[in-house]
Amino acid sequence: MHPEYIAPTEFESFLNIQKGERGISAFLKERPQLLYWATCRAGGHCRFVFREFPLGASFVCDFVVVNSYSGVWEVKFIELEPVDAQVFTKAGTAAKRLAGAVKQVDDWADYYETNKLQVRADLVEWAKTRDILGYSEGKRPSNLSGDYLSDPLSYLAASFHIYIGRREMMDQAGHRRKAQYNSRHAVEVASYDRLLDLVKDRYCEPGI
Repeated sequence: MHPEYIAPTEFESFLNIQKGERGISAFLKERPQLLYWATCRAGGHCRFVFREFPLGASFVCDFVVVNSYSGVWEVKFIELEPVDAQVFTKAGTAAKRLAGAVKQVDDWADYYETNKLQVRADLVEWAKTRDILGYSEGKRPSNLSGDYLSDPLSYLAASFHIYIGRREMMDQAGHRRKAQYNSRHAVEVASYDRLLDLVKDRYCEPGI
């Protein structure tokens, strides 16, 4: 059996009993490839996942995914909210946990925009010492165009992501509202069923 194999039925049962976000955070620490493949549509040249990555002295990202391909460094800042959290109120507004997460991610984005050189330096250092993915161990972080992550002229494409709640907890209107966060707040909001969908698709057969 492949060492990265995740049993779909076991993962679904795991999600179904989760309260809060600590359980899924611990799971993703041990299985960071799940978060990598959920956020990166294609494999990159150098690939890293960091847990509890700091943005200055005030903020800590639950996870950061770094992925490189020709000419681009993708940097994905990820906030985990409770698996069992309500996403929207009955009135159709963001529930407390989602509203708080969006505010937090907005603060991350503000920090990133005004401190890009420091964030880049921290990403380089963490790639050397704190990667938990293991796909690019020992590599000097570079992309397919030969641009190094440490080069201040190399292009960083930052994006911000929130995982919260389950798909069944939202009606059709809720799903439309969730999708609008990408254009209105520059943040992608996804339920944990996105991870489950990936597990079912990627590990549909034992031994893959």
